Amino acid sequence: MKTKTFRAAMEIKADGQPGEFRAVFSTLNVIDKDGDVTLPRAFKDGAPVRISYWGHRWQDLPVGRGVIHADDKQAWVDGQFFMDTQAGKETYQTVKNLGDLQEWSYGYEILQSSQGQFEDQDVRFLKELEVPEVSPVMLGAGIDTHTESIKGVKAALPSHSTDTTDAAWDGPAMDARCPSERAALRATHAWVNPDGDPEVKSSYKFIHHMVAGDGTPGAANVRGCSTGIGVLNGGRGGTTIPDADRQGVWNHLARHLRDADMTPPDLKSVDDHGQDRGAGRGASDTPRNPTPSMVASQLDLLRIEVQK
Repeated sequence: MKTKTFRAAMEIKADGQPGEFRAVFSTLNVIDKDGDVTLPRAFKDGAPVRISYWGHRWQDLPVGRGVIHADDKQAWVDGQFFMDTQAGKETYQTVKNLGDLQEWSYGYEILQSSQGQFEDQDVRFLKELEVPEVSPVMLGAGIDTHTESIKGVKAALPSHSTDTTDAAWDGPAMDARCPSERAALRATHAWVNPDGDPEVKSSYKFIHHMVAGDGTPGAANVRGCSTGIGVLNGGRGGTTIPDADRQGVWNHLARHLRDADMTPPDLKSVDDHGQDRGAGRGASDTPRNPTPSMVASQLDLLRIEVQK
């Protein structure tokens, strides 16, 4: 039995039964850290699967069960932790508390594979796999997977590195171009509400990626990222996402800015009355010595208002 492990950000289902979750455990048509490319249709859609105790501890009792699903871009498990067992409850609580630090792994047997070239690299193509179990783990080697949902928590989408651009930014136009498909929506936004339909745009906030005319997600727009941080800090009326998710959204947007060799604006804290104040700066909404990046963020907000 072999295993593959992936980084997974955590959301928790607010509908359904306690302990229900959705975890994306494989991203398809990318080279993973083992040098493999898992192809679409490698996983049997609708196959039942065990949820193993933390770290593939197969000698222990399973902590849940699920069903595997897949499309052309990723494979995921819709599962249920056993909330009537101590191991199931402990695993659920740990996964819930870890949030976007969570990683997942799956055990597999190769039924069909081949060697070949992909993006000018020698790789092994995994064409058909049998997956007897999926497990939460500590560390792993996968590419861009995430826990889609687990009952009880709303969370920011995981940070990722992409190409960046400083082109003119028009968020509503990018939103209009973005197709109502989960993969595209997740690729272009920084927050999703698990209470909503994952295939509906209204479930997502903080779009910050360019979208081509044919709906293909593109580079992260640094103006869109700076504007998003401005909204987190109270610009344009602020945001309605849970306070606990603001840091995760900031992490997501700030990573793109750092990828562009920019210094992201600081994230302001929110007091018990919901009034923004500079973290570590006292009660004032505006720092006495704003950084150039913070000024740029506010200018981006002004440009948006002027363009309307």
